[in-house]
Amino acid sequence: MNYHDPVDRELKQFFKSKTQDLVIPDAVQFAVGNTLSSLSEQNMKKRAPHKRWRWTVAAIALLFLLGTVSIFTVPTFAEMIRSLFAKDNPDTGLLRAQELGLVYDPHIKVKDKGYTLVIDEAVADPARVTIALQLFDEKGKHDRDKLILSDTNKITIKDDKGNTVDSMYDMGYTHDFYYMVAYFSEPLQTDSITIEGNIGSLGEWNEPAIKGNWDFSFEMDMKEANRQTRIEELTGSYTTPHGMTVTLKRLTRMVQGVRLELETELDETAMTRSPGDLWEQQMLSFHFETLEGEEIHSVNPRKGGYMDSLMTSDHTVIGKGKMRWSYTFKYLPEQEAYRFVLDGYSIAEMDGSRISIRPSELTNPKAFKLLEDKVELVGTSLEKAQKGDGLYETSVSFYGEMENEISHDEWKAYDSTGKQYDVSMRGTSTVVNSLPDRWREGLIAMGDRSTQQPYEFRITGLDEIPEELTLVREVVDRRYKDPDWSILLE
Repeated sequence: MNYHDPVDRELKQFFKSKTQDLVIPDAVQFAVGNTLSSLSEQNMKKRAPHKRWRWTVAAIALLFLLGTVSIFTVPTFAEMIRSLFAKDNPDTGLLRAQELGLVYDPHIKVKDKGYTLVIDEAVADPARVTIALQLFDEKGKHDRDKLILSDTNKITIKDDKGNTVDSMYDMGYTHDFYYMVAYFSEPLQTDSITIEGNIGSLGEWNEPAIKGNWDFSFEMDMKEANRQTRIEELTGSYTTPHGMTVTLKRLTRMVQGVRLELETELDETAMTRSPGDLWEQQMLSFHFETLEGEEIHSVNPRKGGYMDSLMTSDHTVIGKGKMRWSYTFKYLPEQEAYRFVLDGYSIAEMDGSRISIRPSELTNPKAFKLLEDKVELVGTSLEKAQKGDGLYETSVSFYGEMENEISHDEWKAYDSTGKQYDVSMRGTSTVVNSLPDRWREGLIAMGDRSTQQPYEFRITGLDEIPEELTLVREVVDRRYKDPDWSILLE
């Protein structure tokens, strides 16, 4: 921590006054120190420390400190809390559940074939279910690699009517337990849930399976978690220069997360650019920030090192040109105002941009500009088909610097006779030229020039390199970054 900063001195005194009567484990003290040091370093890098935001984060850190001291006697979640202290967006939901008395002990202990499956902690609310599961061998040591969820091993969640609403998976994060979670894109509406585990096999992929029976089942009451759920109706609408109207709908605040709902609608002109069901292939980019401009969370930005606490997202078609979107975050401010900022969006549109070459003359890289995107072809070759059927296909190697998104691009290829071929792409891509304080800047680099690993167009069925070759981008994942809208949320 930078003790030359007067705000840091105030924070130090604040924590000392609030925790002087507590016996704080060393790991917690170290974690809090890391949190505040990181906060100070981030502000130094930005060269614009904001006292109000730092006090807000300090209050959150204190909440974590007080909650962690009480939860530290819990054997497995304690390890997760220690690890999450060091993150930019720590998991406040678990600690809030602890404060509200919603950490449940199902007393699960199942033994078979020398292994014991134990569950001592579970948390559930309409946003997610979290379980700390341990697996001990004959020597009493937790085995972190023996349990693999698959068709044989499943942990499912059922509502109070017996309907299966989701299944759980292992988030990783810790060495001391399996961190099992399930996220709900729609808030779960039920008075109770039943967690059912069907575990019939242990063992890593490369070793013989240990067959046995470690099945378990327990019920969790959801009534108190439901009572803690609050809905806040939102207002605010904006139409972008290219015909998308964005309307904020509501926030649903739950114990372990906050769900944002909004709707979008495309006008007739925008719909003509995305005929059929192309318009349904969309992505939104936005972020939340404090009144001083400090980032809280971001969704699909181009910036580097962004703050990410998105747990789940979903979108559905609700009418012609209309979509309903939902995003569930670990945290959003409750006691102070902040802003929603629309950074951009992308949508699949008809394109028709063309690249024509004579492969035999491609002895040096050749550059093309397609809308705002740049593609540089570097070579062609015959390669074994990706289907693994022993046949060959034509590969066109290239590097790209793309302003537009690439997830929903569709390409076709044409040989010298005009015969059409399907095109797939493979390779690695990264965001380049991004800025730490700009959410909209940056390009998608296709291929890695530093390791000379280009991206590839793979042309299925073209088993000999033609005299002339034309590549057509029939559909572009068009990115719009010109919205100019933010709205105050209080």
